[in-house]
Amino acid sequence: EKAAKQPSRLDDPNWLRGTLLTYTEKVLALESQVDELKPSKAALDRISEADGSMCITDAAKALQMRPKDLFSYLEQNGWIYRRTGNSHYLGYQPKAVQGLLEHKVTTVLRADGTEKINEQVRITPKGLTKLAKLIQPVAQAA
Repeated sequence: EKAAKQPSRLDDPNWLRGTLLTYTEKVLALESQVDELKPSKAALDRISEADGSMCITDAAKALQMRPKDLFSYLEQNGWIYRRTGNSHYLGYQPKAVQGLLEHKVTTVLRADGTEKINEQVRITPKGLTKLAKLIQPVAQAA
């Protein structure tokens, strides 16, 4: 003999109605969250497309963190490094190619008439936007 077919939940209109209502509420809640996030996304888009760049200390201020912590993060996560014997930081080439970092080179005339070249790694707006997404805000010690 054939076994009697078990009734499916899909045949139960009350279960279907309840399930549909639950998922409709979830969709509405998510749509509301998306609407709340749209201004923040627009602001980040504007920042990432802006011109110019900023030094790491100013970038830290923009990210609301201590400069020391940002330097440490960038060094530990393959954004910047120091050559042996040099005090200034350089950016890793892949980050520069991605448009996250750039190098500012300036020539300074010394009092004795010789020139000195200063090099500074800078965070681009695109880099600042990427860092804002990567670095989670941490409680700062006062």
